[in-house]
Amino acid sequence: MNRSEFEELELQVQQSDLPLKLYLQQIGVSYSTYHYWRKKCSAEKDSLKQELAPISFKQPTAELTLGEQVSQGVALLFPNGLRAHFGSGSEKLLMKLLTHSLEGGHV
Repeated sequence: MNRSEFEELELQVQQSDLPLKLYLQQIGVSYSTYHYWRKKCSAEKDSLKQELAPISFKQPTAELTLGEQVSQGVALLFPNGLRAHFGSGSEKLLMKLLTHSLEGGHV
């Protein structure tokens, strides 16, 4: 069994009206194999969540001139030291992309 096969199995288990042990027995998957993969996939998700760094967006407190606005925008600093800067006006789009990617469980 691999990760994608287990994810498919999880969907089948959730859609089944049978108790877990009975359903696994009918399809020929041992109870211990199911729990091994459940624990393994859960641990991978937890480690991914621990790697996420907090992100904050700060709004400017005063009106800026056009020349000053060029240096504004969003800067993302990642734990590995990588820095990504996005110009002024990209805040809403970036927030939408970040929110969408976090809802999916991965970044």
